Amino acid sequence: MYKTTVDEMDPRPGGRWRFLNRNDQGVEFGFHGVYHDMVAPERVVQTTEFEGMPGHVGLETATLEEIDGKTVYTAVSLFPSVEDRDMNVANGMEWGARETYDRLADVIEGLLART
Repeated sequence: MYKTTVDEMDPRPGGRWRFLNRNDQGVEFGFHGVYHDMVAPERVVQTTEFEGMPGHVGLETATLEEIDGKTVYTAVSLFPSVEDRDMNVANGMEWGARETYDRLADVIEGLLART
C-alpha cells in the first residue's frame, strides 16, 4: 500500500497541486497538475502528469452527482494519444486509481459508522 503526501494543493482555477506516493520500499512517485475548473461540489477539471513520464499530460474531469440518494463519483481521463493512455495504464495508473478509490471508500465507511 502506498502512503500519499500532499506536497501542494491550491484548489482553485489556475491553482497547482502535487502529490507524492511512497511505496513500502521508500520509493517515491510524484504527480502534479493545474486545476482548470472547479464547481463545488459538482465538478473538478485538472491536468495530471506523472513525474516519471514528463511531458505526457492528461486532462481529468471528476464529477459528483446524487442519484437515488447516493453520491456517484465519475472520473474521466483524456490523453493526447492512445499511446499516452496506454503508457499511463502500463505504469500503474489504473491500479493506483483503484487503490485510491478503495481507500476513499474505507474512509467514507468509517465516517458513516460514527454518525
